Amino acid sequence: MLAVRLIKLLHRMADRSGMNPTDFQCYTLLRVAGTMTPGEIAASLCLSTGSVTGVIDRMEAHGLVERTRHPEDRRKVAVRLTEGADGINAAFAPGMRRAMTELHDGYSSEELSVIVDWLGRVGRTLDHLSEKP
Repeated sequence: MLAVRLIKLLHRMADRSGMNPTDFQCYTLLRVAGTMTPGEIAASLCLSTGSVTGVIDRMEAHGLVERTRHPEDRRKVAVRLTEGADGINAAFAPGMRRAMTELHDGYSSEELSVIVDWLGRVGRTLDHLSEKP
């Protein structure tokens, strides 16, 4: 049910942002991971590189991302959020920061440490399960 609720929230946030869910996933990925190549974005979102080109084109047209030269390999392109684009998330999920802070306030530091450990383990397990066979 957590996955279903997260998908529902993602779709609501995408709708509020005026983006489609795939573009919003890319926006969220870049907010969390920082600058990435189109290939890295494609692998992370399980999309074709052609699809990612379309996503980046749409986001670039809306002023959310920019393409730059990769800092380590000039043959590659890097995609990053534009200045200010990473700050627009609050408008898509009003009250989220406050709600999450209130949720966390109900736990001790020790309990939060266990939760962080569990979430890390779940994340690694999900990464492992989502790898191609």
